[in-house]
Amino acid sequence: MSHKIFNQSYEKAILSGIIFDPELMVEVQALGLKSLDFYHPFHQKLFSTLEYLYEHSAIEENIIKQHMGKEFDELRMLEVLASIPISNIKIYIEKVKEYAQVREFKNLAHQILQKVDEEKSLEETIHLVHEKLEMVEEGNTELFNIVSLAQIEAKEAEFICKSWLPFPKHTVSLVTAGGGVGKSFLLLQAAMRMIRDEKLKVFMWLSEDALALSKYRSEMIASNILESNIEAFNKKLHVAGADSETIPFLEESRAGVTISSKFYQFKRMLKAYDVIILDPLIAMFGADENNNAHARKFINLFTRWATKEEKTIIFIHHGTKNSSQSRGASAFVDAVRLVYRVELIKNDAGETIEEENRWILLDKDNNGAKKYLGSPKVKRQIFPRKKNVIEIEYE
Repeated sequence: MSHKIFNQSYEKAILSGIIFDPELMVEVQALGLKSLDFYHPFHQKLFSTLEYLYEHSAIEENIIKQHMGKEFDELRMLEVLASIPISNIKIYIEKVKEYAQVREFKNLAHQILQKVDEEKSLEETIHLVHEKLEMVEEGNTELFNIVSLAQIEAKEAEFICKSWLPFPKHTVSLVTAGGGVGKSFLLLQAAMRMIRDEKLKVFMWLSEDALALSKYRSEMIASNILESNIEAFNKKLHVAGADSETIPFLEESRAGVTISSKFYQFKRMLKAYDVIILDPLIAMFGADENNNAHARKFINLFTRWATKEEKTIIFIHHGTKNSSQSRGASAFVDAVRLVYRVELIKNDAGETIEEENRWILLDKDNNGAKKYLGSPKVKRQIFPRKKNVIEIEYE
């Protein structure tokens, strides 16, 4: 069965090609080949040596031998040098990486059986599967894509809901405010506008609100603000509420902070949605709220998801006590592309006025939302206006 998990001829052909034409290393590295993609230990060590010598010295047989020292194998080296020169190294690299991936999957299957034999929990086994699959998948892609400026088509960032409250597409945004200001109301209306105006499919996890309350609010927004029938939103707006236990996507232990296996399940469940709104961020965090490394790890999880699967993700985040400023680690703000802050509208005496409206402040704008918003501070109606009551006196 060994011929199904590696091919030494391909490995030797790649190594031989680099030795005889060191400039091939540029293409080899661009295609993401790594030493561990080789099956034979000598080939792994030789490739690492060639990488080092390409950067620091010269690729010549005597220098290779000197650099490898006791790890140098004369017979294996002769086999490499005797390989037939190749004209298209890319095909060989793709095959070697494919074999490496097959070995990873065989190793994963072995680990799964081992977990079952050890009677480990199903959750632990599932976490192992998701973790390894993502590692294999990411390892099979190039580290990053390099293109010349001439190859790039210039485009502005794209936005959704740009006529009312613009959010950059396929990235992560943050909406912050203090308690009772109306964050959930604001995002519920934004979601309904995305559905009405752009036919997007939206999922909202309003984890602090009962489902019945969210339905009541959506009906109120539909009839009194958007002047629409709630039926227009029923099939495209899906919600979870306080009845569903929130999921901490990061888990702290003595070993450090790890990604919960439930995160991968969560992504699969939401595959069909264009927009994902999560309220509040902290309910799904699971690590140290004031730790920048933890905060960045958390946001980066969602940034990769948004980019890779073209999701627009919006977090609702509590402000600090008696403030609308984002609470916790600064990395929550640093790692997202846009931040809105929601504030009450007050007079000079500090009294709340215009009960149905709120100030929306654009605190961070990496993608150019101001172009559509019109100003870094705008007023938006969040709640239905109260009807004036006219008292009639009868004589």
